[in-house]
Amino acid sequence: MTSDDRWQQAADAPGHRLAPLDGAGLVGGVSLDVRLGPRSSVGSTYFRCYLATADGRTTSPVVFGLQNDGAYPGFNWVEVLDYFASVPLDGGGTFEVTAGVERALFERLASIVPPGGHFMAEYDSVARSLTARALSARVPPVATPLGALLFEVGCGVAFRDWYISEGGREGPRKLQGFRALDDDHARTRGLEAADALDAFLAERGGLSTDLREVTFPLAESVLGELRRRFGGS
Repeated sequence: MTSDDRWQQAADAPGHRLAPLDGAGLVGGVSLDVRLGPRSSVGSTYFRCYLATADGRTTSPVVFGLQNDGAYPGFNWVEVLDYFASVPLDGGGTFEVTAGVERALFERLASIVPPGGHFMAEYDSVARSLTARALSARVPPVATPLGALLFEVGCGVAFRDWYISEGGREGPRKLQGFRALDDDHARTRGLEAADALDAFLAERGGLSTDLREVTFPLAESVLGELRRRFGGS
C-alpha cells in the first residue's frame, strides 16, 4: 500500500486502540486493512483504512484520519479527515463503497470511541455534498446523511458543526458527533433532539425538493427511534 516507513500495519501495534480493527470484517466479504502513521503535533495518530475485497485490495485509502486517546472523556476521539466513496483496486478497476460497507466501516471506527468521546467526519468531499447542502440550509445535523450515520453508530447524542473551513490546523468542514457520557446524558440530549426534529418536520417548507426527499425520511426515522427509547410524543 505504501513504502513510507513511517506507516505500519495496525495489527503490529497490539497496544494501540486501532489494532483490533485491522483485518476486521465489514459486510459482503469486505474487510479492513488499517495502517498507523506518524503522530501529529499534539500526539494524535494518523491512520489510513484500506479495504480488502473479493476483487482485490484498494491501493488508496477509503479513509484517512486521526485518532486520539486521553485521560478525560473528551480527549478520546476519532476524526475522518478524508473519505472516498470510490477507490482503485490493485488488479484494476475501482471499488464503489456501498451504504452497507460505509456503515460497517463507521461502526468499527465508532467502536473505539468511549462514553463521552466524539467522532468527527469531514463533509467537504464529493461524497458528502448533500450533507454540506443540508447543513447550509439549517437542517438539524442528525437529519443529514452524515449526521444520521453518526447517530446510527452511537456517536450522535449531540452535534457540533465546524462549518468554517479554516485550513491548515483545523482542516476541512466537519461534523462532530458525541457519544453519550451515561444514560442520563443520552436521555436529556435525546429528548432535546426529538423536539428539534418535531419542529423541523412541522415546517414542511423552505427546502429544495431533493433535500426534503432525503432529510425528511432521515428525520422521521431518527425521531421514531428517539421516541422508542425515551418516550414523548
